[in-house]
Amino acid sequence: MSGRSGRRRIRLFVLLSGALILASLVPLLVAEAVLIRRNRRTLENLEEKYLTRSSAAIADHIANYYASAEQQLAKAADAIRLGKHLTNKDPFSQAAGLDILKSALQVAGPLFALRGVNLEGVGSFVGPDVRAPEIDLEFRKGFESARDGARYVGTPFAAGELGAAAVLAAPVQDDEGARIGVVEALVSWQPIVRELQDEARREVRTTVVDRRGRILFPVSQRPEVHPSSLVADFVRFPARLTRSETTPTGAVLASISPVGEPPWGVLVERDRNIAFASVDRMVRDTVLWSAACLAGALLLGLLFARALSRPIAHLAESTRAVSQGQYGAEVAVSGTAEIADLTENFNAMSVSIKDAFERVQKAARENQELFLSAIRALAAAIDAKDPYTRGHSERVARYASAIAKEMGLPTDEIRKTRLSALLHDVGKIGVDDRIIRKPTALTDEEFELMKAHPAKGAAIMETIPQLAAIIPGMKWHHEKWEGGGYPDGLKGEQIPLQARIVAVADAFDAMTTTRPYQKAMEVSYVIQRLREMSGTRFNGDVVEALARSYSRGDLIPGDAAGAAGRVAAAAR
Repeated sequence: MSGRSGRRRIRLFVLLSGALILASLVPLLVAEAVLIRRNRRTLENLEEKYLTRSSAAIADHIANYYASAEQQLAKAADAIRLGKHLTNKDPFSQAAGLDILKSALQVAGPLFALRGVNLEGVGSFVGPDVRAPEIDLEFRKGFESARDGARYVGTPFAAGELGAAAVLAAPVQDDEGARIGVVEALVSWQPIVRELQDEARREVRTTVVDRRGRILFPVSQRPEVHPSSLVADFVRFPARLTRSETTPTGAVLASISPVGEPPWGVLVERDRNIAFASVDRMVRDTVLWSAACLAGALLLGLLFARALSRPIAHLAESTRAVSQGQYGAEVAVSGTAEIADLTENFNAMSVSIKDAFERVQKAARENQELFLSAIRALAAAIDAKDPYTRGHSERVARYASAIAKEMGLPTDEIRKTRLSALLHDVGKIGVDDRIIRKPTALTDEEFELMKAHPAKGAAIMETIPQLAAIIPGMKWHHEKWEGGGYPDGLKGEQIPLQARIVAVADAFDAMTTTRPYQKAMEVSYVIQRLREMSGTRFNGDVVEALARSYSRGDLIPGDAAGAAGRVAAAAR
């Protein structure tokens, strides 16, 4: 018996010790081929993500900055046009023109100088008294462009003691649409320069290029095409790009992002040696720590191999429940001190897994709520463009959800219909606010522009694959059951059910809320009118579902008060 026991003890010890030694040696031998390379790529990805975010953030800053400048310039042009309308005189050659420019410049914004002139070049200038030939040249370019009816976005230049600046110019039209002059602005580039300087302190070079690859900033007397191959690819396809490349100044990690408007790009570059210094430290530390761990693993394997063998089978059997998804299940503590510690740690891990799983579930619910909140915020932002439609999208979503439920649609289809209704007017973000807020009837030209909003909304959402299922209700909610609607002139069953539901909900809200051109109608009258339009404009099944939902109290209008008004508003 003693001999057999000795053989068993030696055999088990040898097997477990050999297994532990091999398990420790193999990772070290393949660390350079697998582990280090994987960690290297992880760190490189982090560096690439940083540069990508940096270029995108600067591009967004420039786009938002110029949007603010364009808005301030547009307000100045509107003020001059109003002056022309009120006095029927040339506002540029009058003292009032100077007062208008001063008033417009007092508003905090990117502009620090304004110039307004008529088509003969006569007008006023408000701003710092700085004489620089570059300013005069840019103002002349802006005048000539805007005089011919085109907006002008100048490239940045050195404006003497004012630092970097750029010129914007826009034509000014009277109420009949005839050009009467030009308004120009000097845009300060100092906030953008400070942001680029902050990046420079992080050892990141930043360059602004145009769509032909010419360097716009840093400013130079003779702009040249940037030598980077990344810029060359951007010229061919203006999209966000990030990669390593070799330039005349050495190997760099670079990222470029499009600004949008103006049509420029922001290139950020960092020397590879600097960018990947942490990678080199990681490789060195990994080798050192791997060697230390190997020595420790070999020692522990020799000391505790036999003690580990006895309770392992029991521990594996007891943990099967946890592996099958019974998170939180605990294993009875037994065996040697080491196995007892392992068991206690496993119990703690099991509880942690359960807690983590519950947190993941909670996070998933919160993410869903965050997604819906973001959708509601976007819809509210669109509705806020017109004070009379505030809450319109939320109400239409509520009505559409009630109709879909009444029609017996599956829960997932009800949710998609509600989201589609919530975003059905998102395309109005691309429609001029003056058209949306116009209190009187739209002209044919304005109505054509308004009719583009379903297709624009669909185009916006098509960039988000997760929202593809809600596009039908957004794109075709203005189609008519008998045909002749827009944007595609669908009719009957060609119109997706989702769009038919949103169309009726949209019409119901339009007629039961007060608008500039009508007062809210009585609900009973609205339902009667919708029924009259069944088979021509609307699907009768959807209209009847709305009527049934209202009669049971499941559908409560946001504003049911008021006398009957013009039904045509619902068909717009």
